[in-house]
This record gives sequence, structure tokens and C-alpha cells, in this order.
Amino acid sequence: MKLSLNTSINPPLREPGSANLFVLALIALISGALVGLVGAAFCLALRQADQSRDVVIGWARQWPEFGWLIPVVAASGLVMVARWLVQRFAPLASGSGVQHVEAVMQGEAEPAAGMVLPVKFIGGTLAIGSGLALGREGPTVQMGAVIGTLVGKSFAAIQADVQVLQSAAAGAGLAVAFNAPMGGVAFVFEELSRHFEARLMIATLAACGAAMVVARALLGDPPEFRLDALPTPTPASLIFYLILGALLGILGTAYNRAVIRWLNLFNRFERIPILLRAAGVGGVVGLVAWFEPRWTGGGERIVQGVLDGQFTLVGLAGLFAARWVLGTFSYSAGVPGGLFSPLLLVGATFGALLGGTLGELLSKTVSGCFGEVLGPLLPGLIPSTPALAVVGMAAFFTAVVRAPLTGLILIMEMTASTTLLLPILAACLSASIVPPLLGSAPIYDTLRQRMLHPDQRRA
Repeated sequence: MKLSLNTSINPPLREPGSANLFVLALIALISGALVGLVGAAFCLALRQADQSRDVVIGWARQWPEFGWLIPVVAASGLVMVARWLVQRFAPLASGSGVQHVEAVMQGEAEPAAGMVLPVKFIGGTLAIGSGLALGREGPTVQMGAVIGTLVGKSFAAIQADVQVLQSAAAGAGLAVAFNAPMGGVAFVFEELSRHFEARLMIATLAACGAAMVVARALLGDPPEFRLDALPTPTPASLIFYLILGALLGILGTAYNRAVIRWLNLFNRFERIPILLRAAGVGGVVGLVAWFEPRWTGGGERIVQGVLDGQFTLVGLAGLFAARWVLGTFSYSAGVPGGLFSPLLLVGATFGALLGGTLGELLSKTVSGCFGEVLGPLLPGLIPSTPALAVVGMAAFFTAVVRAPLTGLILIMEMTASTTLLLPILAACLSASIVPPLLGSAPIYDTLRQRMLHPDQRRA
């Protein structure tokens, strides 16, 4: 008689060995390759949309008196069309889509229909291209999940394997969005499945690997952010990273609540047709783009400017406030678009703002009466502004999403640097501890509950 011991908290998706792992890996490779193709096309479409938005705003500036109407009307129309596509053809394409993928993985919802794929692609291009502060990763994750489901069903895979394939392909979508294959793998296990299962690991590695081969063939292989060499952090400087993580933990709690409040406020105006409400969101963002185009869009280009030190302290403060409001406000429109990219910008901006403030204090201290004593010590103790900006991205992601391992791996892959591994660990630690103490749930848990129980939404 054989005795078996299963020590996993959650049961595996299916009994191991009940199907051929080679076949599962092969289907996952096919799914990943298609995700790489679609994800790369989506990234190229967004690049073209960003360029077109800049051209339109530049062209409109030749009429200073009424030119502002052009980006306002254009953004309103694009967002309204994006919301119409969602409402008419695929309601599940609304928002990020990560919450639906999680619900499917946990057996709380059925996989999305194939129509979500074109609606997510076209609607996401229109919405993010209009200037809404939304990320490309939400659409690529959900499009990946749909591709995994469709490919699995086309090969007559059983339901449990279809579930595995949709999650693996969703991770491949995140990998393509950020050029971060291991970040995509970590995302599947830490955020989607929340337990380890060998079949899921094999499918995820295959899907993410194939997706990156195809995407890099089309997009190239540069890191998402260029980062100059940073000095090795000293042990004493870790205290500042712990403080940064705690502060971002508090801000992450506030950010999550702001997202929900804007969603509730958007739903409160029931007498106004939903398409007009979405158009209003687009119009406000279009007006912001008229005055400061850099504040709008996904935010990847602005993060690079923050890392390069292109902003003054006043500019960083304005950027932080603007993106805080625009990120949460844009999500309320219910159009395809993610939360990850806006989170990275807010975290980077706050980290740079803290670093710049510390730098000002340092210069005053060194120039004061204790300068000869403290001057040689403080530069090694206080982190540099770019270092705090990089760590701020991982910590704020952790505070909002509550997935520290995914945040750590994503940022290291996006910057192609491991110098800040210990600072990121320290900041993510404190950023993980503070939100639960303040009663804040991870943002996708909250969004998933809103999706599953719409009748319990509070106005």
C-alpha cells in the first residue's frame, strides 16, 4: 500500500501525470508565440499613437485661442469609442482585466470570450493613445489569457489545462509589455495562482520564453529604462530605503482607495449616459495634455526623464500630484488599460522627490558649521536620487498590488541592474507591512470583488 502526502495549502489544478507534459508545453509554446506577436503589435500601435498625439497637440498650438479644443475633442471622442466597444461587444474588456484572469484562475469566473481580444487591442490603443494615464500591461495580460484559452480549446485540452494555459499566457503578456520574462513568471505564481504547481510552471516557462523570442524579434531587446551605473549601497543607507517603503506603503493605501472612489463617483452619475461620462474623462485628460503633454499617456517616457534628472523639485512635485490624480481618474472611465505603468511613474517620482529633498538638506548641512565632519559621511549614507527613484517603483508597486517578488524582479529586469537588490528588498518589506496595518486590501482583490459582486458596490 502506498501512502501519499500533499502538503500544499491549495490543491493542485489536476493530478500530476494525468496528461502528457510535452503536449502541454508544446501548446504553451504556441500560445506564447502568439502572445508575443499580439503584444508586440500592441506596443507598436501605442508608440504610433503617442507620436500622433504629440503631433496633433503641436499642430493645434498654432491657434493659441481655441487650439485647446482640438486635443479635448479628440480625446473625448477616442475614449467614448473605446468605452462603446467595451459596452457593445465585450464588457469583460473594461479596465485592467487582471482581476478577471485571477477570478478564472481561482474558479470564480469563466474564461473571457474571444471578442475580448480585438476590443482590448483596439480599445486600449484608443484609450491610452488619447492620453489616459493607463498602462499597456493590463491589456496584454488579458489578451494573453484569451489567446491561451483559445489555443487550449482548439487543441481540445481539458478544462484544467485550459486554465493553466490562460494563466501562463497571461504571464507572457506581462513579460512582453515590460520586456521582463522572469517578471511574467513571478506574476503568474505570486499574483494569479498564488501557489506552486509543476504543470503551471512548465506551461509558464514555455509561454513566457516563446513570447519573448517573438517580441524581441519585432521590438528589439533594450531594457525598458536606461540607468547609469550606481554606487553600491552601504548597509547604513538601508534605513532610508526602509523609510521610503513605509511612506509608499501609506501612499499605496491612499492610492487604492482613490481608485475605488473615482470608480464609485463615475457610477454615481447614472442620469448621464455612460458614454458621455467616459467622454468627459477623456476631455479632462485632453485639456491636461494641452498644457503639459508629458503628464499624459502610459508614463514610460516620463519615468526615463525622472531617472535622467530632467525635473526640478518643483517639477517633480507637480508631476507627482498630476499623475496621482490622472492615474486614478483615468481608470474610472472603464476603458481597456492597466494600472502597473502608472504605478511605476508615481513611485519613481516620489522616490526622486525624496532624493532631491535629501540632497538639498545634504548640501545645506555640508555648507554649515558641521560640514567638515559630516561632509565625508553623508554622501555614503544618503542614497542618490536615481537610486531612490528606482526603488520607489518597486516599493509602490508592492504597496498597491501586494506582490513584492514580482515588483522586485520586474524592476531589476526593466533597469537591467542588480545593484539595488538589497535596497529594493528593504523597501518592499516595509511597503508590504504597512498597508495591511492600515486595513488596505490588494487592489486586484478589491477590483475582483467589485466585478464578481456588482450589487455590493458602494456609491
